[in-house]
Amino acid sequence: MMKKLLLCSLLSAAVAMPGLAFAWGADGHQSVGAVADKLLEGTKAGAQVKAILAGQTLEKVSVWGDCVKGIDPQKDFAYTSMGRYPECAPFETQAGIAAMADYVRRNNTQCKPEEGEETCHKQYHYADVAIQHDHYKTGYAGTSDHDVVNAIRAAALVLQGKEAPAPFSFKDKAEALALLVHYIGDIHQPLHVGSVFLDKDGKQVNPDEHGYDHSTNTVGGNALQCPCGNLHSLWDDVPYNYKRGRMNDALAKKARTYNVAKAPLNDLPVLWANDAIRDARTLFTGSQFGKAAPASRGLNWSIALPLEYEKMMANMKDDALVRGGAHLTQILQDIWPE
Repeated sequence: MMKKLLLCSLLSAAVAMPGLAFAWGADGHQSVGAVADKLLEGTKAGAQVKAILAGQTLEKVSVWGDCVKGIDPQKDFAYTSMGRYPECAPFETQAGIAAMADYVRRNNTQCKPEEGEETCHKQYHYADVAIQHDHYKTGYAGTSDHDVVNAIRAAALVLQGKEAPAPFSFKDKAEALALLVHYIGDIHQPLHVGSVFLDKDGKQVNPDEHGYDHSTNTVGGNALQCPCGNLHSLWDDVPYNYKRGRMNDALAKKARTYNVAKAPLNDLPVLWANDAIRDARTLFTGSQFGKAAPASRGLNWSIALPLEYEKMMANMKDDALVRGGAHLTQILQDIWPE
């Protein structure tokens, strides 16, 4: 078993669960936006983005979808994160906070969340597809009509001048564009789409074969604890040398030559989700799970990670950030072709 454990000293840092549960953290989301900013320079889509964002960039607005999580419906939709996250500072004006509160009010409970589920706008950021599958399909356990695949579709529709389907409520193109940037970052973090489901003995189960027991869902690794903390938050963090945009030029260079798959716009999020499920299957290969233990919300399991995990994780994150920037560029150019 000791050979299976990944020691904390092998990782760049111990990762604590961030208060706003950023996929990739702000650095990763901003890198996806920055790559697209570079690739869209001089294009029709780039001009449309500039007009809609009124001087802001995809890089800067990429975190708005998580900054709104600072709005607390239980406190009369007050903003409770003032000054905690530097990346959210541009939105912490009186008008900015009012806009965030307005968004949360419109996207709070209209999806009719079940007991124990997050409010609607938080559910827009992910799906939980069992890694026994090799593709995404609405109807699988852990999917919904308001998961990340359908959130991307809804935001794209608004940018095309159409109405977003229920339960989404995006008031205008600026809001939809900020959310689209964020959701495309989310869908390229593998644990925002692929999930492992475990019984109480730590054995994998397929919720789509024998009936879905919600207690088996490790919610994208959030219920998996390794020596360095929570597995999901470990994957949200980008390597140290990527922080503060230090690798954005290198990522953009790779993204320029990335061969994106051609498909109708509505099908693109499914293809990206399929990639994420593939990556999730890889990142769980060789891992071992302990028995379930009671936690504050549901159950937790321990996970022992194989040797060389850090190297695999770093390579997969680099590839995912490149694909995220390339795919964001692709969908915006599909919306506003030359």
